[in-house]
Amino acid sequence: MEMQMEIGIGYNADPILERNKEIDLEATATWLHLNPIGERVDWFKAIWFKGKIPKHAFIAWVNMRHRLHTKDRMISWGFIFPPLCLFCNTHDETRQHLFFDCEFAREVWIYFTSRVHVFPPLLFEDGIRWLKNPCQDKNVTTILRLSHHASVYTIWKERNARLHDSASRPAAALILEIKSVIRCHLDPLSRAQRLGPNRISFLATWFGLFD
Repeated sequence: MEMQMEIGIGYNADPILERNKEIDLEATATWLHLNPIGERVDWFKAIWFKGKIPKHAFIAWVNMRHRLHTKDRMISWGFIFPPLCLFCNTHDETRQHLFFDCEFAREVWIYFTSRVHVFPPLLFEDGIRWLKNPCQDKNVTTILRLSHHASVYTIWKERNARLHDSASRPAAALILEIKSVIRCHLDPLSRAQRLGPNRISFLATWFGLFD
């Protein structure tokens, strides 16, 4: 008799649990309606890759979304100030100019690409998509992505320093800063690598290219 009662209880649905499930499903449906999941963009891997520097990746993402407050955008919002680039003082500041049509900014980025002997597209968005698969070597691919993000981040930081603090540094100083940041970042990444035969670490690749 006790066995029959236990079996009977096991088959009875708990109305409270069932109602909670309905509420959860309704809440999920409401959330998805208010926050639809967008399609994965084709440049996702160029920004959110394993081994990224988070603050650099964030600025790269904001830049790819065309959300950095460049002068051309701010002027379109009604702000009034000189539109010229703070690096070259000859062309208007736009995203395309800063990354990397401007001679100053281009010097920073080309320092890294020239040592790997690659030639990224000139248009900014094409350059980001190129970073998905810039070469066959996985170590070099990661280093190029890190270098691009760090270049964007450091150039934007230097731009803001010139705009707000009237402080300036030469391109060579930015390159040294970027090299130092990436080299330090590659150390723990290299320690975490599982290297097979004929494979070398991120740091070994870095030193072979830049030091």
